[in-house]
Amino acid sequence: MVKLLIELLEFLRSCAPLLTSLAVFTLLCILLSKSIRKHAKIYYFVLSIPFILIVLPYLAKPFGFEISGFARVPFLGEIIRDYIHMAAFGHPLLIIIMYMGALDMKTPGVKRLMSIRKELSIISGFPVLSHALIRVFHNLPASLKYFGDHAAYLAETKVTNELGAGITNFSFVWGILLIILFIPLWVTSFDSIRNRMGYPKWKKFQRWAYVMYAALFIHAVGIQVGFILNPRGGHAPQKPAVEQVVSQSPQRGNQVGNGEQLQARERKGNDSVKPSENKKSEQVSQKSNGKRAQSKGFADIKVSSQTKQYIHLFSIFLVYGSYLYLRVRKARRSGSKRKLATVK
Repeated sequence: MVKLLIELLEFLRSCAPLLTSLAVFTLLCILLSKSIRKHAKIYYFVLSIPFILIVLPYLAKPFGFEISGFARVPFLGEIIRDYIHMAAFGHPLLIIIMYMGALDMKTPGVKRLMSIRKELSIISGFPVLSHALIRVFHNLPASLKYFGDHAAYLAETKVTNELGAGITNFSFVWGILLIILFIPLWVTSFDSIRNRMGYPKWKKFQRWAYVMYAALFIHAVGIQVGFILNPRGGHAPQKPAVEQVVSQSPQRGNQVGNGEQLQARERKGNDSVKPSENKKSEQVSQKSNGKRAQSKGFADIKVSSQTKQYIHLFSIFLVYGSYLYLRVRKARRSGSKRKLATVK
């Protein structure tokens, strides 16, 4: 049973990382709200470690030091990759912070989340800035080249769909606006800055968060749509010249051709056996060994990468659409209450 639940969680995480992480982090934040509020500095320190490990190689490079390999460390490497890709850590945290303003404050779960909204805002900065650092160093130069020197970009990058590549590159450049909006909002989440600003001024400044959420929606949708139209993402470099020369040589071409023919024969031989015959042979062998036929689990379900991207795109529209509906409904209710108060 436990194994099945783990497989289900892993399956949902691979297919719909945003929705799965959002559900898991919401539950964890509610359960750990008291701990996060009481030991906020410890959480800041622990959750800043992956960010420091990501930043460290970039800081050391100008001084002639090469530091790498953190992403390959078991468990820690997976956390670092989640920090970089944003969908499993940073984005869900921002959505939780965003939703708090659209939900009823009297609800026990929402009340607990509101008590740590400042702490969650600070924690979200570490994966968001990690993601931004990687994008700025690895994707932004190519995106700027797409708009600045389009011919050179197409010569260096394999593009399967130019519209998709354009949307992807626009989304990467658009991400700079997100960082410009996010950093001041993140910095003002710290008590020292907030106290210096004063609550009225701070509250007014925080309204820029709505602009940031709208920009985040455009960025997230643009990335997914661009990748769906242009599966290589518009940033996959062409094969090196050495590989091109080797693949074009006659001898190598013959070897490759013979290899492909041999593989085709093997596939044809395997395909000639009917699936029902394969299944029967497996059942017979399992019976002869005295074992039951293994039942299929969630780990055996295969979902294509394009389908996953469609699911992720649907998740974004579902999350932001629901937020917009709840926010408008809350604003209408607040307006109705104010009207009743003035009449009385």
